[in-house]
Amino acid sequence: MSGINDNIPVRKISILGTHDTMAYQMELEGLFEKSVITQTLSLETQLLAGIRAFDIRCRHIDDRFTIHHGDFYLKVNFDDVLQTMTKFLESHSKETLLVRVKEESSPSGNTRSFTDTFLYYKPKYSKIWDKTTDDPLLGNVRGKIVILVNFDCSSCGLSYESSFQIQDKYSLLTSWDLYDKWLSVKQHLIDANSNAASGSYMNYLSGSGGVFPYFVASGHSTYETDANRMSTGLTTLGGKNSYPDFPRVNCFMGVCKIAFEGTNILTYEYIRSQKLKYVGIIMADFPGDGLIDTIINLNY
Repeated sequence: MSGINDNIPVRKISILGTHDTMAYQMELEGLFEKSVITQTLSLETQLLAGIRAFDIRCRHIDDRFTIHHGDFYLKVNFDDVLQTMTKFLESHSKETLLVRVKEESSPSGNTRSFTDTFLYYKPKYSKIWDKTTDDPLLGNVRGKIVILVNFDCSSCGLSYESSFQIQDKYSLLTSWDLYDKWLSVKQHLIDANSNAASGSYMNYLSGSGGVFPYFVASGHSTYETDANRMSTGLTTLGGKNSYPDFPRVNCFMGVCKIAFEGTNILTYEYIRSQKLKYVGIIMADFPGDGLIDTIINLNY
């Protein structure tokens, strides 16, 4: 962000963020692991890679915050998150971090509200914790964390729900729902680019439910990075016009299989092919260097 003008509102910067940021370290196997894990990069590595928006889900337990994905404890606490961010900002003072804070799982053993426990952490991190509840200019929040408040506290930061137009169609019952998810993502990209002067946008590429997060991000048949794309079961012989944005593969004598494609790849290709200028905040599972760099470069 060091090359971006100080007078640009933070909400007008194109930013790559991660959905369920901390869901990268689990001691699970099989279906649980594939359902819970949404990232491969640690928080420190995400920061160094250029990711600047984070989705932090806190369980309120014993008047403290532990970090969860659903009911799964991610073996890390809110202090760990803030300490990692503090260390990063101390050596990267031109950067700004946007942090969505949301309550997750069931509270237990508390003597105060979620908001009161959130405020308990503020004095300890006051050097990096910006107080703004308005639309800040980048120059005013460099070296700071801006909280995107997704809980009941009007004075704790920017309102998550009212500050952005949000696309988060996260529930996919089957693999075939992936195309509708992509259409929602694409329309939000179009809207953001068309209304850059008047609107602020947040666009989630992630999804789960009847499918695994890695499939939504990649379209792959398995978790491995170099895995094959999963087939839709259709070919251009009988479904020529089906899923027009999905790739045609393994063609033989003019007939091609239609494969699934992940939202990360589709978004990367769409931004580049349509020469978009602004996309808002893109929240992704398993983002790669190509997607990260493409979104960062929209600001220059």
